[in-house]
Amino acid sequence: MSAGSERRCLRPRYVFFCCGYVWVVDETQPVAALFDPHTERFVRLVSWTDLPAAPPGARPPEIVAGPSEMWVQNHPDGPLVRVGVDGIVGAEYTEGHRLLCAGPGGAWCVTVARRRPDIAPTPDVPPRRPVRPPVLLVALPGGGTRRVVVDAAAIVSVEFDESSLFVGIEHNPWVRVPAASTGRGGFEVHYRTSVLQIPLTGPVPERIGPGTHPCTGDRQVGYTNEYADVSYNETHRRKRAVDTDLRWHWGTDPTRPAVTIVRAYRSDVAAPVTAFDLPGVRVSHGAAGTGRLWLITTSHTRAGAGRSMLTAGVDGVVHPLSVEGIDITERCRPVGPEPLDHGSYVAYVLRGLDGVRFSDTVDEVTAACVGRWPHVRIEIRFRHRDYPDVTLAAQRRLYDEQGIRLDGFLTYVPVELMEQADTRAYPPVSDAVDGVLDV
Repeated sequence: MSAGSERRCLRPRYVFFCCGYVWVVDETQPVAALFDPHTERFVRLVSWTDLPAAPPGARPPEIVAGPSEMWVQNHPDGPLVRVGVDGIVGAEYTEGHRLLCAGPGGAWCVTVARRRPDIAPTPDVPPRRPVRPPVLLVALPGGGTRRVVVDAAAIVSVEFDESSLFVGIEHNPWVRVPAASTGRGGFEVHYRTSVLQIPLTGPVPERIGPGTHPCTGDRQVGYTNEYADVSYNETHRRKRAVDTDLRWHWGTDPTRPAVTIVRAYRSDVAAPVTAFDLPGVRVSHGAAGTGRLWLITTSHTRAGAGRSMLTAGVDGVVHPLSVEGIDITERCRPVGPEPLDHGSYVAYVLRGLDGVRFSDTVDEVTAACVGRWPHVRIEIRFRHRDYPDVTLAAQRRLYDEQGIRLDGFLTYVPVELMEQADTRAYPPVSDAVDGVLDV
């Protein structure tokens, strides 16, 4: 089988409302499927394949939506591109800053660098002055960039919501305190900390600081812990979507972990205008537009696998949006050549997994290679003491979709399988086919 002979269909990972369309972005390929929010019909594909892929081992791409464009950055050292309904419409160099969020004024890019300890022999020594003040960078919708100088010694944290950017900073006045933790004596600089609030809907300022952009709310310097919290919490930005008149929230029910709660509010009404449950699924991403909610969901028992789309209105009626059959093969990135050591590497991986009990709850572990490069998967089959009537089978890719080897396969795969086995995070036995349950 040739590298490009396997048909590739859309695998939804992110959903945005932008340019009057619902954008469903693929999990790994630079492709989005656009849907008409009124008819819920697929309209077209949009791709940004010319944007260079991130280097191996880099963090996932940053993708955010503005009012009239999508912004995509695969790596801070690479281009930041503006994507419209016809593809890439512009690109900017961000000076090493990372894309964070976007508003009508443009896309905001930041760098958070830890300040080096400043220790002096006496408490009256002034702090070391930074070579240059910290800056934010804004990529403008019409092209070009603007630097925003921050009156601070350092940027400590950056967060945002639908209307504002929040920048945690260290700034004057300062004081030196005994640096007992270093074990070498001396006096370490401590600055005052503050949070700045910059409206995303207003003009881009040239300079920001505690005197010009103080935060109006009770917000602390640092980061919230909402990222790992899947429970229902209306203060969490990652579990809400805002339309012109509706604010949607979702999250798991603490008393029913397998159920996701969804509620919608109007801006002038305290009680929810609609509320419903989604049994057996978790929401991984969501967007709102034209009075509807658009959700990417995954099975409660198989988080991250088999994502699908749901949409709902204020009437509480939920139905799926068919995205899985959309062919994106011709929009995918090209695949590199097969590695010369591919066969030897497969044999090495099989030796490292075959017969290895990754949990005390399993035995009869076997490993086999399934498929041909670059669509190679390692299938691990085993028996679990709490599932005596079936053989469990887990498949894991050896390469990504560009044919690049996934690092640390023999490190992270046994850990994943162990955690799944010890928590019994498996589909119901009724899903088994011919005595084999895919997990």
